[in-house]
Amino acid sequence: MNKQYFISHVMDKLPVGTVLNNPSKGTSVVKSYTEKNIYYVRGISTISVGYSELYDAYRHFKGKVVSASDLKRYNPHVFDSQGKQPGHSCNCTFLFLILGELGLIDGVHGQGVRGNPYYVKIPR
Repeated sequence: MNKQYFISHVMDKLPVGTVLNNPSKGTSVVKSYTEKNIYYVRGISTISVGYSELYDAYRHFKGKVVSASDLKRYNPHVFDSQGKQPGHSCNCTFLFLILGELGLIDGVHGQGVRGNPYYVKIPR
């Protein structure tokens, strides 16, 4: 799957207003799309993340098991709220939820806590 197909597939499968149930509690709601980003609401916060960053993470971990901790190490600027140039940790589970909606994974596993972070298996 190339990046352009990934982006169009995301927009088709997750139209504005789509409600995604987060693994532990709450929801992420697709708010809008721009040329480069998807915006979603989690709690009272509106968060944006670039399609390129989501796609690059998907491609990097394709054929592997990837946890939220792995994503934070891979690209803290996007996936780690505590990084030197902080991103947003919610982007980890948002990516996992997107992959689930696209039918690319069989679900989100783990407890989302230290020692047992959320993780997914991304098939080849």
